[in-house]
Amino acid sequence: MNARVRIAACPVACVGPWQQLAELARLAPTPHNTQPFRIRPLSARVAQIVILRERMLPVEDTDNLYVLSSFGIFAETLACAGRHLGLTLATTLAEAIEPAAIGPGAGPVVLGCVEIEGRCAAEEHRTVLEARRTSRLPYEDRRVDSRALDEFTCIAASHGHRFESFTDPAVVQDVLRRNVRALLENNRKTAELAELRRWIRIADTPAIGDGLWPGPMNQPRWEMRLALKFPRLFLLPGISSLATAKYLRTQAGTRHVAIIRGPFESWPDLVVAGRMLMQLWLSMTRHGVYMLPFGSMITNSDCNRHLREAFGADDIWFILRFGYSPVPPKAPRLASVLWGDDVESTPVG
Repeated sequence: MNARVRIAACPVACVGPWQQLAELARLAPTPHNTQPFRIRPLSARVAQIVILRERMLPVEDTDNLYVLSSFGIFAETLACAGRHLGLTLATTLAEAIEPAAIGPGAGPVVLGCVEIEGRCAAEEHRTVLEARRTSRLPYEDRRVDSRALDEFTCIAASHGHRFESFTDPAVVQDVLRRNVRALLENNRKTAELAELRRWIRIADTPAIGDGLWPGPMNQPRWEMRLALKFPRLFLLPGISSLATAKYLRTQAGTRHVAIIRGPFESWPDLVVAGRMLMQLWLSMTRHGVYMLPFGSMITNSDCNRHLREAFGADDIWFILRFGYSPVPPKAPRLASVLWGDDVESTPVG
C-alpha cells in the first residue's frame, strides 16, 4: 500500500554541508545518465535520498533492478564525498522496498536516509571521482597489471560477489560480437527505443546536463540521428555488416572482458551490488583502467541466455570490457542533486 507523506521544508541554514556533499555526489554514474537521485535535507545532519520516478527506465529495466542498484553507487559516491570533506556518513535503507512495485509515473520515492555522524581525517576523493569515466574508445593492446586484477577480484569478493575476467581472444571476440548483435537486435524493440529517445541528446556535449551525448558515446551525430529515425535500417544484411564492422573498430585493442556474479534480486542485495560496483570502478580509475558496461547483453534475452550457458553461471548481472584507454570525453552532470523545494514523497511498501 502506498502512503503519501509531506516532507517539512528544511531551513536554509541546514543546507550548508549538504550543498558541498551534493556537488560530489552528482558525479555518480547511473543507467543512461538519467541521474534520478536527489538529496533532501531534513536538518544539518540528516537528509533523505529520493528517486524521481520520471527519471527511471520502467520499459528497459522492467523490475527496476539496475536503476535501484545504482542507489548503491550513489550512496557509495556520497560516502566518498563525506570522507573528502572530513565527514563520516551513514546510510539507512528504507524498509520494505519492493523494486518491481515502484511503478512508472512522476514524483519522488524515498529510498533511504543519510546522516552525518561526525568528523574524520579528510581524504582526497574529488580527483578520482572526477576522473572516473566510461570509455567507448579503442583500448591499448596490452593486458591489465595482475596486481590490479587481484584488487578488482578482492573488492567483489568482499561484498559477496565474483569478478571473473577473461583474456582468451576467442572469448573476448565472442563477447564483443554478441554485444553488437544485441545492440542491433534491440532496434526491433519499439517501446524500449521510445524510452531511450528521451535520453538521447544530439548536440555538442555541455558541462551541465543529463542523458547520452555524441562525444561520450563516441558516435557521430549523423549516425545517432539515422539510428533514431530509421532504427530497423541497421538490421538489413549489408548495413548490419557495415555497422558491426564499424562498431568493432571502436572496440579495438580490447584484451579483457569480465563478468560479475552474485546476489541481485532483493532491495538490500541491489544496494550492496551497487556499492561494490562503484568501489570497483574507482579502483580501476586509480589504476588507470577504464571500463565499458555491456548492458544490452543483459537485457537481450538471447544474449543473456548465451552468457549463462557460455560461462556456466546463472547469477551473472554485469558484463564489461576493460583496459587502458586514452582519456574519454566526460559525460555531463546536472548542476546539483540537492532537492531545494518542499515536495511530497511517496514511500513504497
